[in-house]
Amino acid sequence: MKKLLIALLALVMVAGCSSKPATSTPNTGGEAGAKTSADYVYVFATDMQSMDYVVTQNAGDHEINANLVDGLLENDNKGNYVPALAEDWSANEDSTVWTFNIRPGVQWVTSTGEVYDELKAQDFVTGLRHAAEFNSQTIGLVQTSIKNLDAYVNGQVAWEEVGVKAIDDYTLEYTLEAPESYFDTKTTYSILFPINQEFLEAQGEGCKLGAADVNKCSFGNAANYDSILYNGGYILTSNVSKSEQKLVKNENYWDAEHVYINNVTRVYDDGSDPASTVNGFENSGYSEANILVSSDNFDATLDKYKDNAYNGLQNTYTFGMNFNFNRTNYNHTNKTTDKEKQDTYNALQNTNFRLAMKTGMDRVSYMSQAMRQDIAAMALRNMECPYNFVLTSDGKPYGDLVVANVTTATELAEGTDPFYNPEKAMEYMKKAEAELDVTFPIKLDMLVQQNDKTLVAQASSLKQSIESSLPGYVEINVILADDDTVSRASYTAVGPEDTDWDINTSTGWGADYLDPKTYLNIWSIKSGDVIETTMGIAKADNPSYNDPANQAAIKAVGLDKYQAMLDEADAIVNDNDARYAAYAKAEAFLIDNALAFPIQTQTRAVNYHLAKFNPFERSYSMAGISGYKFKNLVVTDQAITVADYQAAKEAWMK
Repeated sequence: MKKLLIALLALVMVAGCSSKPATSTPNTGGEAGAKTSADYVYVFATDMQSMDYVVTQNAGDHEINANLVDGLLENDNKGNYVPALAEDWSANEDSTVWTFNIRPGVQWVTSTGEVYDELKAQDFVTGLRHAAEFNSQTIGLVQTSIKNLDAYVNGQVAWEEVGVKAIDDYTLEYTLEAPESYFDTKTTYSILFPINQEFLEAQGEGCKLGAADVNKCSFGNAANYDSILYNGGYILTSNVSKSEQKLVKNENYWDAEHVYINNVTRVYDDGSDPASTVNGFENSGYSEANILVSSDNFDATLDKYKDNAYNGLQNTYTFGMNFNFNRTNYNHTNKTTDKEKQDTYNALQNTNFRLAMKTGMDRVSYMSQAMRQDIAAMALRNMECPYNFVLTSDGKPYGDLVVANVTTATELAEGTDPFYNPEKAMEYMKKAEAELDVTFPIKLDMLVQQNDKTLVAQASSLKQSIESSLPGYVEINVILADDDTVSRASYTAVGPEDTDWDINTSTGWGADYLDPKTYLNIWSIKSGDVIETTMGIAKADNPSYNDPANQAAIKAVGLDKYQAMLDEADAIVNDNDARYAAYAKAEAFLIDNALAFPIQTQTRAVNYHLAKFNPFERSYSMAGISGYKFKNLVVTDQAITVADYQAAKEAWMK
């Protein structure tokens, strides 16, 4: 369980996407102290809930936490893995033992900037133990990876048997259960970040290692800025729910010469006014803005900024349509009979019904509610993994391997729509009709944030295209609700009992490390990070896993077969080409059975954008949370031009 489960809001800030693979390289440095920057001001859409960075999985937290605490490595502006708190690193011949040499002289500081202690290798041991004992939402990223960590979590061994050791003050060693050539790419995710033990245990008796009690530990309380120590580029000075977040530069940061922005201010925006960021850009000193097609003055605004409004690149987040295969909660529905509920349950477990939904949806029209129609296709994604996420040894993109195994499409390239076909949708539906004993139309509940005009418009588009493609067979009930209600049913849902919907498009996934497993394992019935909240399926550690209805749903949709494919792929540890090919077969199974239906990357990544900075200067992160860092970014008082952006892009792509 790793990760960044995030709300699909156009305002969320993320890094861009590149067709180049990330690699591990030495730090190339830069022009130290040669730049100055204006302050950064923009918006946030999701409250920061926790500063306990090794425990939380929420992107709304990591957008801040990534700037407060560093990890062993970070990403440079081209996605290369470069030294951060580790000066250098190496692995043994079979990649089962990884050694990181810790940078001397890195200081932990308090919320007032006062030096507390020097960072040591033991702090990484403390961080992982705290994560394990506090049931980190992201422990699955390393639980079966680091030797004996799974056994420790399950109370079978002592901590001293876990494969993480401080050899001395500046040497950290991880021993793994099996070879893992990509383990170093996990270090940019916060589960492996350090914590000072003395400070941790001073935050309450429940914080003591070996005596965890979440109710008696205040470490990482987001309302108390002094509840953590800082070693990153910034210190948090304000965090007011649905109001503001403020950060100030950490003058004792080990790499302070590459932190150019002195003050970061983020103001809350619920998305109810599509023109809000442009208004802020013009009147409130915002450093960037989105020009959204749903705003009343879109055409005039785009014309006004025709020389400055650029289209970005896709990022590595994937959003799509999720199906609830075993719904148990009906607080939000207009179904009036048990038969309607059972018919929906049966229909969603039918492969041809799901394929009919998939091929009946006009995704370009859907994206046109958030973007101008002529660029709407730019945001489309056809598989869970980005097409070029990893490359084989001969340079072939992972997407080519998936295409070779898919039977329901002939291409899967980013920015194309190989699925929308109303005639094909009706063919699938006729097959489903022959296989199902249900009464049509099938009624599907969809919860949508009522204050977000873009999301409401997209839901309306989804309803219109699917119902038009499948007249008399499907009825989509768009249920408008407040943000908190939708969040509890998707974004912050803790189990299948919270998933009060039939179809859902409000959550997405981004990579935690450079391997297809980071995407495809989220629907593992053994350890999937979001299978419970995006499919309504209880996984193996849930007491409901063996319930007959849960097991029946798993078998009906083929998740047991999918799990077998995941296991086969993950067992290949010494041949990345064979490993990628095996994962490609699992991804093809997802696609051909419409178990999950990818639709898009984040809208903000490719929509019309204004910025007072060069976006190619900041950290580019294919995986992990480095992409949220403000480090290396320089803000000016003028919007860059489209010509400036294109020149910077061309230089970056070289």
